[in-house]
Amino acid sequence: MTLRGTLLLFLLLIVISLQARQQGGSVTGQVIDSITGKPVEFATVVLMQAADRKAVAHTLADNQGGFNFSGVAPGSYQIGITMLGYTPRMLDTFRVDAAHLTHRLGIRYLSQTMRQLGGVTVTGKKPLIELEDEKLIYNVENDIEKDNSSASDIMRKIPFVTVDADGTIKLKGQTNYKVLLNGKATSMITRDPKEALKAYPASIIKRIEIITEPSAKYDAEGIGGIINIITQKHTIGYNGSLFSSYNTLGRFNGGGSFSARKKKIGITAYVSGSSENSRFSSSIIRESFIPGDKGRLEQNTETRKNSHSLSGSLELTYDIDSSNSIGISASGTFNRSTIHTPQDNNWYDSSNHLIQKGTYQSNNYNPGQGVGTGVDYQHKFKQPGHELSFVLYIISGSADGHTDNIQNNYPGTDSFYRNNNVIQNRLTTVQMDYTLPLPHDQKLETGVKGTFQKTENTTTQVVRNSQGDTIPNPDRFNIFNTQLSILAFYVTYRFKIGSKISVKPGTRLEQTYQTGDFFSNNTTIKSNYLSLVPTINITWQMEALSTLSLSYSRRLQRPEILAMNPYINDNDPYNIVYGNPNLKPAYANSFGLYLNKILDKISLTTGIDYTFTNNSIQNVISVDGTKGITRTTYDNIGKSKAAGVNLGLRFSPTKKWNVGTNGRVSYTDFNNGGNLHSSGFSCNVYMNTDYNFGHDFRGDAYGYFYSSSPSLQGSSSSNIGYGFTLRKDLLNKKLSLTLSADQPFRKQRPMISEIKDPSFHRIYTTNFPANSYSFSVSWRFGKLTNSATRKSTVDTSSIQ
Repeated sequence: MTLRGTLLLFLLLIVISLQARQQGGSVTGQVIDSITGKPVEFATVVLMQAADRKAVAHTLADNQGGFNFSGVAPGSYQIGITMLGYTPRMLDTFRVDAAHLTHRLGIRYLSQTMRQLGGVTVTGKKPLIELEDEKLIYNVENDIEKDNSSASDIMRKIPFVTVDADGTIKLKGQTNYKVLLNGKATSMITRDPKEALKAYPASIIKRIEIITEPSAKYDAEGIGGIINIITQKHTIGYNGSLFSSYNTLGRFNGGGSFSARKKKIGITAYVSGSSENSRFSSSIIRESFIPGDKGRLEQNTETRKNSHSLSGSLELTYDIDSSNSIGISASGTFNRSTIHTPQDNNWYDSSNHLIQKGTYQSNNYNPGQGVGTGVDYQHKFKQPGHELSFVLYIISGSADGHTDNIQNNYPGTDSFYRNNNVIQNRLTTVQMDYTLPLPHDQKLETGVKGTFQKTENTTTQVVRNSQGDTIPNPDRFNIFNTQLSILAFYVTYRFKIGSKISVKPGTRLEQTYQTGDFFSNNTTIKSNYLSLVPTINITWQMEALSTLSLSYSRRLQRPEILAMNPYINDNDPYNIVYGNPNLKPAYANSFGLYLNKILDKISLTTGIDYTFTNNSIQNVISVDGTKGITRTTYDNIGKSKAAGVNLGLRFSPTKKWNVGTNGRVSYTDFNNGGNLHSSGFSCNVYMNTDYNFGHDFRGDAYGYFYSSSPSLQGSSSSNIGYGFTLRKDLLNKKLSLTLSADQPFRKQRPMISEIKDPSFHRIYTTNFPANSYSFSVSWRFGKLTNSATRKSTVDTSSIQ
């Protein structure tokens, strides 16, 4: 059967299953205010096992205060009811069996503790780090440094994640992973994840989810896993914030967020803008060992970067009734950057005599923009957890940049040329997911997804001839158009062994169709392949606050468009970069064993993981010694293996003092099956402590150490850092002032990468400014009466 036929059959099965009636008991009731006698809308009603009060299902009371659970498996249960402003209530135990399938609980009253919350009131805090199913959750909203930090800064604190000096983020030591915003790929992150996360304010992030071994429900792409940034908040009432921050290194950031909900309509919006003026220096020392080559090249560069960005999003939701809701969303990002790079070049022969020197000036102008629009629909059946959802999302992006290059050589010929690069990109995603709870705490998840991407990349070059005229260079004209279509469907099934062990196997099929058209030489490359992605997660709930999980997943790395484009980027004529159109997808097998344990004063998250990849995609660097050129391209180099141990620990010696650490030790091995082999250990440690001095005044100190790490042809240097933060809340915590110092006693942060090859040796050093001071101010406003979301998790700890 073809994949398309399989998809049609799969859709038919879903339609048939929607008509099936589920057997089991039903529980109904109504929640009423004990004083006013009015229904309590949107109260959270939790169905729990009577033995251990573990949540089985939950729902929100409708506009008449009514609630209903259907398809309830036989057993003993209790009902817990919570609502902000009311005292939580636990109802008596009842039993569902063949003789008692229907339970009508009638009217249940809640007593008020407060009528309304004026301003923003915090009623409780989640722990900073949680483990939920296959996700590790970092609750950014509880981080003292969020108002003065970017998303990239916060990532340093999260287990399994490391961030180096220039902002490169790794997940389990991998640079290949997926970054999502509220569960979706967005225009603001897709184009340049590293720069987008450096500019994205942490103050509007609610939590960050780290999924190291994703289930079959998620896309197969991303060897390291998935980073999902959650910002959206739906509330009854409204709340919002305005924020602004300034850094002495030249970064300014400001914006605001707003969220509101009244009855059936909700809105969430945010806007953020940033500006940066930065400087850093770099040097390259490259020596060739091939007889007859030029010898040693020394390059010294001073880079000045000026960038501006503006991004925002808007989401509207409407609850058609208690079972159906719809949402529409839009997001956009606009970037402008200019980079000026003056460079000195000096050539030496084997006797260390200067044989040529020159200057080189590169001026890069790079504007870009992206817009995303989407619509989603969700239907909730009568049975709790029985859901059907549909999502359509479209992203359009473009970039139109150019680089002017001026080169002067002594002796030699001077030159001028301009490289132009125009990219147009469109990504359409359509997805349907279906969740079916089954008796005895079983659950079936299934869905289909289509991803369709079209990219047009036009590159041209103009040069200055001997008469001083600017003319096109026909040898450097290229149009590279690609089309990517991915058809996928998945199924997962969760069941329990006893009362404490949960098993969730799954599988995903992805059919990929990819074409690349090179108009300059009239050639077409086609790549079609079917990927089978099995997954399994086994979770043991050892006790109430202790969880052990074992996971396996197969992951996929598709070649990126830029890595396949054969156009030669010679913005630096001595260090050129070009793609490889013959790249193949790489598959990785990932295993993980993770433990999360919460004691009275200690929260522990630890785990071990192992990933091996065949035909992995890596940078490959070579030297053309006769021309003095370093060439960088991409290839499926062979095999890579990585094993790691992670430790996240948070300790509270007193109610006011917390100490935390996040560390990883890993071993990596690269082998191209030929003459290239590299392996070694690396270690990353992040530590922080915070103290509540009282009177809404808090302080935080942190430090980190990243050791050197191996790559296919060399290694990168170690890195250290430290800093301090003070925060004062005013006006009933509506106004917050934050002052931070980052590495105040250090001037520079050197970052060194070294390449060793039988034919050459290269050392690349970048010196970033180190010491900086930041100041931020944020204002929160709102009037809340309840917290509700279209999809929510339940905490039953407050129900007595």
